[in-house]
Amino acid sequence: MKKTLWFAPFIFMQFALCFEEIVISLEEISKNGIKMIPLNQAFNTKGVPFNALIDFDDKSSTTQSSSFETIVVNIYKREGELVQKGDLICDISSNELSALFFELTNTQERLKIAAENEAKDKSLYKAGVISKREYQLSYLTMNELRLKLNEIKSKLDLLGIDPNFIKNGSQGKYGFPVVAKASGILSVAPKQSGEKIEAFTPYVRISKNTDNMSNNLLGRIKIPLHLSHHIQKGAPVFDDNGNRIGEIETLSVVIDKISNTILATANIRNTNLKVGEMLEVYIDGLLPKGTILIPSSAVIKNGNDYLVFVQSAKGFKPTKIEVVEERDSSFVINPKGLTNQNKIATGNIISLKGIMDGLGRE
Repeated sequence: MKKTLWFAPFIFMQFALCFEEIVISLEEISKNGIKMIPLNQAFNTKGVPFNALIDFDDKSSTTQSSSFETIVVNIYKREGELVQKGDLICDISSNELSALFFELTNTQERLKIAAENEAKDKSLYKAGVISKREYQLSYLTMNELRLKLNEIKSKLDLLGIDPNFIKNGSQGKYGFPVVAKASGILSVAPKQSGEKIEAFTPYVRISKNTDNMSNNLLGRIKIPLHLSHHIQKGAPVFDDNGNRIGEIETLSVVIDKISNTILATANIRNTNLKVGEMLEVYIDGLLPKGTILIPSSAVIKNGNDYLVFVQSAKGFKPTKIEVVEERDSSFVINPKGLTNQNKIATGNIISLKGIMDGLGRE
């Protein structure tokens, strides 16, 4: 008696999961707008939807940043403006920058004196007045100062400050002048006086190739980690209308632990998009191993389950499926229990659901 009670729920569950065959004629199938497709039939899909932040292409951009914190004290050019190489963008100021400029002028003066000493000692060495070692010391002193001067100039160049700009008396009104290192669109720039620029933060970016900016955009897309394995470099990217607008160009290997995503970039072309715009895009990713893609028009919800209607001898057999992933107008499913020879119903399958639920026929 106990054995019967133990197995009864299991037997009931197995029975409950079985659906009766829906008997329906070809005439009724046609009349109800139901079509049949092979399970393995290829069809168009836009892929998985994501949000993409539109930005300028980094590969055609020049950036300027500082190795220390600075303050913006005046602005001459704003984001979105066209600039020419050498144009004044803003004035910046900081104690470190003042010390660096003092070090620049001091090193320049010391190098000038060291170069004069080196030239004098070289003549004396050739005349046999001083030893080779004494001349080498003069040369090494001059060379060390030259290297130091180049290092200081490199720091200023990274900021976009041209020492010659200051030397010629063309410095900004309130601080040290930041000039454009290239010609193009000023895609990133300080927004207001008093703005603090953090160390190692790019505060100026100039995007080149301004003749056709629409062909030099990229989309920054955060891909959930569980989907990242199915997206590869070169995967097509579509807009909401199904138009192909680009391809995946890079996939980061670094995980954003806060959002559990990785960053992908896509080159975006032939669009009228604006930088800073958020766009819904679709990526045609790889299918997980052992899965197939079927159109959403072939799937219907039954409680918590998903069903397809598999063609049978007398009509259709409602069959439960395991949905792995939902995409635009499609489902990725585990085809367990199905074969490539099966055909499934699409179109007005709600009518088949009605028959299955005993709601009758028209």
